Amino acid sequence: SNLHKMAHLLVEGLRHNVLFCSMIQAILSGITFGLALACLLGPVFFTLLQTSLQEGLRSGVHVAAGVLVSDSLLIVICLLFTSQLELMNAHKDTMRLVGGAVLVVFGLVQVFKKTKVKEVQDQKKALHAQYMFKGFLLNTLNPMVLIFWLSVVGVVSLREEYSSVHVAAFFISVLITVFSTDLLKCFGAHRLKRVLNDKVIHRLNLFTGVVLIGFGAEMLLRELL
Repeated sequence: SNLHKMAHLLVEGLRHNVLFCSMIQAILSGITFGLALACLLGPVFFTLLQTSLQEGLRSGVHVAAGVLVSDSLLIVICLLFTSQLELMNAHKDTMRLVGGAVLVVFGLVQVFKKTKVKEVQDQKKALHAQYMFKGFLLNTLNPMVLIFWLSVVGVVSLREEYSSVHVAAFFISVLITVFSTDLLKCFGAHRLKRVLNDKVIHRLNLFTGVVLIGFGAEMLLRELL
């Protein structure tokens, strides 16, 4: 009886350790992914910098908050959409391949993307009123953002080792990381503007592209091997 209790406690301890380790892995993956997204040099990046430079720190923070609300809403919508699709469960292998391929394509586009420093100095990119709402719209009305999150949600939610708690931990880590780095961009807007040159931008694009390709390639290899 004592041996049985000891064995039961040992099994429970091992199970909790495995769950803890897998949760840490999901959080670290979310942070890594979030750091890659933080380096994306799209409209939001330049709007954050320009708004902070021209309208002040508080305005830039409101834009970042609007983007955070937008991303959170889009992720929830994508999670609800994928959970309701019987197609997702019936064709998991195909969905993994499609999701992985989309991320690889996004990554390749980022690697070969040509972005010029002059975009940071474009006066028309500054927002002048209702910063949080406009930050929300700037992100939400970009169709590529929805496609991107849909592919990420598909890839992450179809991981066999991920429960709903793991999926939640991953996306919360992503959102916190992206928002934190957006705030840093607002605080350091003047310094960022000085160091942003074609070489730095190319390296940022390369880093982001490699991470996205890595996430997509991992999912493709899981299915093909």
